[in-house]
Amino acid sequence: MLFHEKLIQSRREKGMTQEDLAERLSVSRQTVSKWENGECMPDADKFIRLSDILEISLDELAGREVEVEPIVLPAPEVPQPGKKLSRIAALAAVLCLLIGAACFCLGRYAFPKAAPAETGQAVRLPETLTVAGLSFFTDANGANALRFNVNVPFDGTVFFYRGEMKPVQLPAVYKDGVHTVTGIPAGSYEKVALVISTGDQERSTLVAQNLTIDADGGSWSNPD
Repeated sequence: MLFHEKLIQSRREKGMTQEDLAERLSVSRQTVSKWENGECMPDADKFIRLSDILEISLDELAGREVEVEPIVLPAPEVPQPGKKLSRIAALAAVLCLLIGAACFCLGRYAFPKAAPAETGQAVRLPETLTVAGLSFFTDANGANALRFNVNVPFDGTVFFYRGEMKPVQLPAVYKDGVHTVTGIPAGSYEKVALVISTGDQERSTLVAQNLTIDADGGSWSNPD
């Protein structure tokens, strides 16, 4: 589902009119109408506020959907006399394996990775994400990349905003105390935002502004 389609669906589910949403965002109704018609995209600040107002994640609002392959259960066999109990036990074992595989897939692909918490402690995100030590480099494959430190050891997603175009989304992989984003297309971006989610919690923050990546390297300004 595209951004403008998701925006219409989410607004209607909230029982809001275009005027209601425009008032919450301090924009005109015509601006909301242009978003929903696919004529333009909101800037980074409005995009994040839309996510908060409609109570959906930035990934979902941007139209990024996680596909989970359907689980096809084998057709049950008619048990032969004297073998009914063994057939039921075998079928139950197969079902348990399939359910376990489904849970593993959902945990691995449907939600961002998170560093394990200490035994007996719940994993909680801090109220504010803090980004520091931002640097640009070219990886072993010649791809543009950014490296930075965040105050939580979780994988996340980085959104690169450029004008009214759909933002570029790339994974921010956490390893050895550092988050790394690779494969960034060359060009100029007005804002770069980081989103980290643990399934039931989500936090976002700006990483940089006025990011430019060209043949000479990368340059940017720190968020206000």
